[in-house]
Formats: sequence, structure tokens, C-alpha cells
Amino acid sequence: TVAVQSHLTATLLTSILAAVLGSLHHTGNINAPARIIEEFFNHTWRGRHNQSMPDHSLTLLWSLSVSIKDFGALLGSLGVKYVADSYGRRNSILIVNCLSVVGACLMSASKASESFEVLILGRLVFGLFCGLVMSLNPLYIQEVSPTNLRGAFATLNQVSFASGILVGMVSTELEIFCSD
Repeated sequence: TVAVQSHLTATLLTSILAAVLGSLHHTGNINAPARIIEEFFNHTWRGRHNQSMPDHSLTLLWSLSVSIKDFGALLGSLGVKYVADSYGRRNSILIVNCLSVVGACLMSASKASESFEVLILGRLVFGLFCGLVMSLNPLYIQEVSPTNLRGAFATLNQVSFASGILVGMVSTELEIFCSD
């Protein structure tokens, strides 16, 4: 029989911290760059139609660009079982991280391509990543944790998630305060 380790090792701690710290970055707040994104929408619209974007269209695009990430997260969370069972927990996290890179690249490319549609698509892809990784991280943590440390390590993922929200909100407030 294989002896199960029930103590903390450097490899275990590194694995847990990598998964937990991954939860910090995808809980970002979109309110800080709101004016910049709205200006981008207006600039793109003006370039296409030689007029300012109507307020109702701006509101619709803004609402879509904010909510599409959550819709992508919903879709991503529905695919967790398939991805985790097909590729394993660790490999799934590595594969799903590619969605994060693709989403970020699309959002970055939106300005160069002068396309708010690319920005919205990037947020959708990033949302897929968020939905997948929010369930894959706890699965992975549960899988690699010894039984006696499993509860503590599972809690760390939620603490990291809440800390990411706090850091996002504080940095947003600081940015707003410093820009005024």
C-alpha cells in the first residue's frame, strides 16, 4: 500500500499557493476604467458612423460588456465536469489558463482593431476562464490536500477570492481618489 502524506511539504504548499493565488486576479472591478471604455465606444462609433453614439446605445453596450463576463462564467461553470474528467484537475487548470491569455489578448487587441465587439468577445472568453477556474481550483486543492488539512486549504481558496474582490475595490477607490 501507498502511504498517504498527512503533513505539509514544500511541494504541497507550492501547489496550493499557486492555485489559491490564481483566484486573486480574476475578480477585477470594471468600474475604474468605465470612462475610458465609454470613450473607446464613442470613438469607435464616431469612426464608423461620423456621429456620437446615442446614449441608449452606449448604455446597452456598456451593460453588455459588463454582463458578458458573467454569462461566460456561467457557461464555463457548466463545462467544469467535462474538462476536469477529461484532462484531470491540474492539466485542466493549465489548459483553462490559456483562455485567460486569449481573453486578455482580445481585450488588448480591441483598441488596435478599433472594435468594441472584440472587447466584448474578449470579456466573454475571460468569463469562460473565470467560470472554469473558480470550480477547478477547489477541485484541485481538494485532490492534492491530505485529509487532515483539506478543510483549511479549501478555505484558503475562498479567502483568496474575497481578498481579490477587496483589493480590486480598494485599488478602484484609490484610482478614483487620485484622479480627482
